[in-house]
Amino acid sequence: ATTNTKDHMVFFVYNWYDEVMTYLKDNYTGKIGNPLTSFEVIRNNDIFSFVFEAHDSSLESFSNKDNDDLWRLNVVEVFLDMGDDFYYEFEVAPNGKTFIAKISNGNVSFFDCDFFSSNVETSGNTYKVKMVIDLSIFKNAKEIRYNAFRVETKNVGDKQNLEALSPTFCDTFHIRDKFISLR
Repeated sequence: ATTNTKDHMVFFVYNWYDEVMTYLKDNYTGKIGNPLTSFEVIRNNDIFSFVFEAHDSSLESFSNKDNDDLWRLNVVEVFLDMGDDFYYEFEVAPNGKTFIAKISNGNVSFFDCDFFSSNVETSGNTYKVKMVIDLSIFKNAKEIRYNAFRVETKNVGDKQNLEALSPTFCDTFHIRDKFISLR
């Protein structure tokens, strides 16, 4: 914001808001994904919004139930790691169904999550997902690491198209050393 004074212009800088936008990459090659998926992290104090725009999707969702195997069809995902012996997995399908779990040694445990919300909008064959996560409950975490993903099944036969912010270069997203620091 700016304000004019008699002799000079004064600029005000607000530090409470950060925004980073990029594109997800093919999980095997590291090249920009096809179909294209834009990904944006918006920070407002301890509230983080993870925004995906998944283009050229079949918009198929695996289930009409939350905490089902949504990853079997189209979904976007965020993994959050606080440095403990577990990490969080958040998934949202094009139909708005969610998967919210703690992953520990490959074991999945579901929980009620009052620090997470999501919204889905569709237009043509594109869906936009906004996940909002209040990270204030993790104030004691030394570092928060994350990764973001998309699974798409359109035009790939019986395979899945896997895209990642930080590619794992294999068939799974569950590689914690590929997570990156969340600033």
